[in-house]
Amino acid sequence: MGGQLDLSIRGNRSGLISVSDLVRMVRDALDAKLGEHWVVGEISNARLAPSNHFYFTLKDSRSAINVVMFKSAFNRMRFKAVDGMEVIVRGRVQIFEQRGALQLYAEEMEPRGVGALQAAFEQLKRRLEAEGLFDRARKRAMPYLPRRIGIVTARGGAGLRDMLRILFDRFPKLQVIFRPAKVQGDGSAQEIADAIADLNRDGRAEVLIVGRGGGSLEDLWAFNEEIVARAIFRSAIPVISAVGHEVDYTIADFVADLRAPTPTAAAQMVVPSLVELTERVASLGASLASVMQRELSGRRESIDDLAARIRHPGVAIAEARERLAGIEGELADAVSSRIAERRRTIRELRLRLRSPDAMVREMRLATSRLGNSLVHGTLSALEGRRRQLGALAGRLDALSPLKVLDRGYAVVINKTNSRAVLDAAMVKPGDELDIRLARGRLGARAIARAI
Repeated sequence: MGGQLDLSIRGNRSGLISVSDLVRMVRDALDAKLGEHWVVGEISNARLAPSNHFYFTLKDSRSAINVVMFKSAFNRMRFKAVDGMEVIVRGRVQIFEQRGALQLYAEEMEPRGVGALQAAFEQLKRRLEAEGLFDRARKRAMPYLPRRIGIVTARGGAGLRDMLRILFDRFPKLQVIFRPAKVQGDGSAQEIADAIADLNRDGRAEVLIVGRGGGSLEDLWAFNEEIVARAIFRSAIPVISAVGHEVDYTIADFVADLRAPTPTAAAQMVVPSLVELTERVASLGASLASVMQRELSGRRESIDDLAARIRHPGVAIAEARERLAGIEGELADAVSSRIAERRRTIRELRLRLRSPDAMVREMRLATSRLGNSLVHGTLSALEGRRRQLGALAGRLDALSPLKVLDRGYAVVINKTNSRAVLDAAMVKPGDELDIRLARGRLGARAIARAI
């Protein structure tokens, strides 16, 4: 009745009912009158029980109701519900008989304003990025020319057909190891992860292409599952993700070593075209041949030039012998000239050298002559000195006062001052005088003087 509950309980004291009966009556009435509803509210007191049943309170500004989402429904939920999140819940209201409380039994829930898948995508992306699964540093380079390529996709899908066509068109000798897996629906993520692990255990593939053709977000959702992301992250073989169309980005694209916008693009990226390689090799071969030809031509010219510079060994030896002969003649002449010069020097030195005996004799003779000359010179000098002394003695004797005294002169000394009296003025009357004669002396006293 318009979604409203029409509940009436009638009875009297004679017809008493138990609490359980009352609660059961309310439950039955609710089951009969209320079907499933989509309810909008904010999550509060969210908690996950050990049984994996999810409990929370759904509230708005005026009311609140307890909600339980059982394990099966909770495991289907793509996002993490947290307190404060505004959600839309699909469920049925029933009575929890043990407490007689109203409770909403939720079957489905999604964030309000954004789809549950998109919310789950963003939550998982942030978590895996924080763990480092998207780090560019761990991205591996693709092998340039892989001989074996592993493909994980659906059997019979358009994506597989396109990839095989492109791969064998580009490189017919390529070996493809196909590992089929569901790529859509329940269990698809597990199959994709298992296929990646199988190809790693097999170990023959040098690179893996994991993907599928285009579809809706729900169709591609397996490639947004955490189990696929971690399988790609663990793969020892480099992985190319090729999911949907160019505008579709999945979690697998962020984890993979290389993202291809489509499965077809992945086939084109993973292996070069054999025709293009052949043409390139031919072009490089022609370029290399041209370079080698020019190099060989240059080397031949160099060899010819060197050959022109090289003379016959016999001619070189003859010229060397001739130069050697000339050098020998010059050396002999130089040696002879040097010997002759030395001989002349020796003769000159020999002429300068005299016998020691002759030199002794000459020195003795010279010494004898010098001794005689010294004796004669000394005697002559003595004689000369004697004669000179005799002359001086004669002259001195002639000047001697005694000689003057002999001629009658006398020397008068004033005894007062012991000076010779040369002037009468030097003597005063009464002075005693000492008069020396040629023979003897006289004492006198001045009695008068006349000047």
